[in-house]
Amino acid sequence: MRVCFLAPELLPNQGGVGTYSVELLREMAGRVDLTVLTPLRTRGTDVYDRHRLEEYFGHRITVLPISEAKDTFRYNFDFQRAVRRTVPALIREGKFDLIHSQHAHMPDLLLGHSSKFPPTVRTIHTTIDGQRHGIKIARHLQGGLEPSERYQLWLAPALQTAEWMVLNRVGDSYIAVSGWMGQELIRRGFAPERVHVIHCGGDPSRFGPDRGNASLLRSRPDRRVVLFPGRPTIVKGAAVLAQALPRILEQFPSAEFVFTGGGAEDFLQLVPLSETLRSHIRFLGYIPFDDLPRIYASADLVIAPTYYENFPIRILEALASGVAVVASSVGGIPEAVRPGSTGTLVPAGDPVRLADAIVELLRDDALRARMGQQGRRLIEEKFSWSRAADDTLELYRKIAG
Repeated sequence: MRVCFLAPELLPNQGGVGTYSVELLREMAGRVDLTVLTPLRTRGTDVYDRHRLEEYFGHRITVLPISEAKDTFRYNFDFQRAVRRTVPALIREGKFDLIHSQHAHMPDLLLGHSSKFPPTVRTIHTTIDGQRHGIKIARHLQGGLEPSERYQLWLAPALQTAEWMVLNRVGDSYIAVSGWMGQELIRRGFAPERVHVIHCGGDPSRFGPDRGNASLLRSRPDRRVVLFPGRPTIVKGAAVLAQALPRILEQFPSAEFVFTGGGAEDFLQLVPLSETLRSHIRFLGYIPFDDLPRIYASADLVIAPTYYENFPIRILEALASGVAVVASSVGGIPEAVRPGSTGTLVPAGDPVRLADAIVELLRDDALRARMGQQGRRLIEEKFSWSRAADDTLELYRKIAG
């Protein structure tokens, strides 16, 4: 079977869609003929060109960089135009039996629909409507937004129209990465037989408690590290955390907070923080994809106080690393963060409940350890990438006949 995989994010990894693509492709490589279309990305002087990407996957897939990404939002339009130019020609050459697209980037938006095209399966990571709803709530409660979030709000009416056109193409099938998203699609009128729930995964062979080093993230031996993975944006709950910090440090003075991703200056401007509070905050910047396992495993607690998300992979990576999680009770998160078992759920936008949940777990080493063990077991038994790949390949066979 020959599959065209449209990956608006790949390497260097920019977020959940990139992680999904990398991990799923890694598991499926060699089991199906994969051609991946993606933008060319650079980080500093590093260029992630075709040779480097194909080498990363052991030369078991074909990677075609067909555009260039220089930002976090507008590059989507360039990639959509490149997909429109490239894919029809490859189809005419008879190269594909199936197209696998990633939503809500809508890389095949301009491709349209034709009876000459092979069937399409579309992974629903999120929806434009859901993103807009989360951003509006965050803005109402917390204020300012980062540029990509402002772009999304400004373009929301047009993007929602485009999304409706894409999601209603006749004959397409859909992968929902959580049971919650599967129900959302059915609620919106999608035929249940076209919706297939295949959860995102964590990789227990890459992530694990044995990869950690307590001194890696702790600035002092007596401190406990709370990890906020990803850019600290308003929608992901950065302002809620900033408001919670004084209460947390008043009750647990040895806590410190470590962030991965960009956005350091933006976070420090969200809420006035004293120099004492700032001394408990560190920013690591963007972490190479292959370095993430030791970062997660070196944390004492991972948090995701987000306003809206489907099924965040960073939570699954934390659980695979044997680390307990405090997260908002939104989207599909409760399917993985199970109160009293793998972590604690709090209402989105509530700094008091967030602070109290973090303090409770930081004070109880035995409880955190038990939750970490149960979280890793959950990943091994239910939410692994190997299982996601098996289910995706089975769906490919079903769709392509």
